[in-house]
Amino acid sequence: MEMMKCVIKETAGEGGIVLAERPVPETGDFDILIRVKATAICGTDVHIKHWAEYAQKRIKPPTIMGHEYVGEVVKTGKNVTSVKVGDIVNSDSHLVCGTCDLCLNGHNNVCYNTLTIGVTRDGSFAEYISIPEKAAVLCDPKMPIEQLALMEPLGVAVHCAMEFPVAAKKVVVCGCGPIGCMGVAVARILGAAQIIAIEINEKRAQMALDMGADSVVNPAKENVVEKVRELSGGLGADVVLDFSGNAGAVAAALEYVKPEGCISAAGVGQGPLNLPYEYFITKGVTLKGIAGREIPRTWERMKGLFAAGLDISPVITHILPLEEYEKGLDLMEKGQCGKVILKP
Repeated sequence: MEMMKCVIKETAGEGGIVLAERPVPETGDFDILIRVKATAICGTDVHIKHWAEYAQKRIKPPTIMGHEYVGEVVKTGKNVTSVKVGDIVNSDSHLVCGTCDLCLNGHNNVCYNTLTIGVTRDGSFAEYISIPEKAAVLCDPKMPIEQLALMEPLGVAVHCAMEFPVAAKKVVVCGCGPIGCMGVAVARILGAAQIIAIEINEKRAQMALDMGADSVVNPAKENVVEKVRELSGGLGADVVLDFSGNAGAVAAALEYVKPEGCISAAGVGQGPLNLPYEYFITKGVTLKGIAGREIPRTWERMKGLFAAGLDISPVITHILPLEEYEKGLDLMEKGQCGKVILKP
């Protein structure tokens, strides 16, 4: 039996993450086996490490972690027709049923029967991963492998930024971790007239500027509502992209967004959202929750944005061997990085 190295959430509770050896995954008749070339650490992986409520509800250890990846197809099931050995592929982290009423009506990003790579089934912090053929996305082999590993988180930024028109608009991007910074880059290439980033972390604030923001507001030092209005010429923002998941930040956005403005909320936070309901109603604001990526539309849009010149390389700050996963998780947890790429 061929074995592989992988990073596993071995036990429930705090910690319990180990580098281990497990058998290479089996490949069913409709599956493909992928040799992972690069895989990225996500904030979700930090939540799994600390056994946050999200992890407690979904993971049944032992589970191989990781859900952002790219790799080369090394084996295909006997009924696979659209993918061949040697292809470079990645996939959404959400594996959907394709048969429920949501999937059949184009809303498979919120499929009732979703299985999540690296959470409810084994993931990509490994030398190999097996996925259904129908989930595979063919990649441009000329693109940097590190950027291809980030298409899943980039997809959140693209879905959020393209939910409402941003071309020629004044846009606020709230929460400039890696996905928020990619949201800045997407809004810029889509033609936003002005991009105001909101971020406390100085390193990430600088990254937002590097990726196309015109200015950064630090909510720990400045009144966000007043500063956004000042920077936007007194009128406020047309569109707000929230990646922070901070309830207070979303409530503040309802104050500084223009009448008939739009808020796309992709950040997952904890605790209740206390809306200033008067602003919501009297200003005619649209607030839309962003769940993952629209499959396959967001993936096709990402390919188009790359072809148009989208560059997300500044968000990649560390490339480490898989064995140094603990260092990567620590960097992510302390906010001392953009995206950390692991290479098995």
